Amino acid sequence: MDVHDTATLPASETSAAPHLALLHGCMFLSGFGTIFLGPTLPALAASAGTSDSGSGLFFAAQFLGAFLGGLTTNSRLWFCLLRGSAAAAFGFAALSQCARLHTSLPWTAAALLPLGFGVGQMLTSLNLLASRSLSSGRASALSLVNLSWSLGAVVAPIALGGLLGAAPLSVLLASVGGCFALAVLAAARNASHGRCIALPHLSAARARLPRTAFLYFAALLLLYGGVETCLSGWVTTFGIRYGSGSVQTSALGATALWIGITAGRGLAAVLLQRIREGTLLTAALSLATLLVVVLSQAHGPVAITVTAGLLGMALAPWFPVVLSAMLGEGATAGETGTIIAVSGLGAASLPLLLGIVSRSSGSLRIALAVPLTGLLLLLLLSLRKSTAAHVAG
Repeated sequence: MDVHDTATLPASETSAAPHLALLHGCMFLSGFGTIFLGPTLPALAASAGTSDSGSGLFFAAQFLGAFLGGLTTNSRLWFCLLRGSAAAAFGFAALSQCARLHTSLPWTAAALLPLGFGVGQMLTSLNLLASRSLSSGRASALSLVNLSWSLGAVVAPIALGGLLGAAPLSVLLASVGGCFALAVLAAARNASHGRCIALPHLSAARARLPRTAFLYFAALLLLYGGVETCLSGWVTTFGIRYGSGSVQTSALGATALWIGITAGRGLAAVLLQRIREGTLLTAALSLATLLVVVLSQAHGPVAITVTAGLLGMALAPWFPVVLSAMLGEGATAGETGTIIAVSGLGAASLPLLLGIVSRSSGSLRIALAVPLTGLLLLLLLSLRKSTAAHVAG
């Protein structure tokens, strides 16, 4: 298939803009599907009869799939959105059966691969659809679309944590899969009203972003994807062990973290009008590093939940600041999609490493050294002169 740039497409082909309700709905589901494993991890691990190291493999499988989903997104964005939604629906259905039959670790991890692939492909194709089709007020529209992702991430621990005691895990997972199946139907109906938008394939030549800059931003996304997933994915399990709370109470930690990220991004938009991006980034990473140390020593559900919320606010500015710097360096849509996909590798590997450290040391508190190390590396990168050039623009 020939690769075209949107600037050369006829008007009839570039006018097939997605319906806003569909964009927001699918982005909400992608946020929900990205985060769901954290609040369901204790129940899923018990169902599979696995340890912390095995639980870490769940994250590795999900986010390896997400990496492949982002990497294989191509110019046929509507097809990618349909394929991603269908893969996620299938993955949730398969995971539901694993929970119902109490299958072993390999089967459960295998079900998470297509699930992660689907969510990763949805997220990448939705961002590219929104960035290319919403030409009027694009920045504002993209902000709102990604706010829907954050909302899905906030709702996931509330809904799943609250319902786990009232309904079997298999039923909840099957219900989520049904929502993704509805997204397939909605996307197919919307796509049938116009031709698909074509964008450069993600493997297209990188003509605008220097190689060193590409590798630099890829390293940042790799580390941050792992840090964020370590914290959001393991905070519920951490609350159960050290907060003396139920699954429902402990899930509030994940909810607080995502509420903090959502609120913190709104606050960051105000702060960036008064201080430099590099200064905010360094301050935010320093605060996040300190809060991970505080979390590792926290006792009780209230202390863990409050610390998680503050940690979310500290992490909040990171992604928009780095994304802004990346676009300021001239990153193309393909480069942006590939770099975002790389974050899935960090999200797959660091939580797995955390689980291994937890099992070998016998302490999830000690295992928090994994995201702490990731934050320290990000902080060191942000303090380099090359970082200042990239971020400050």
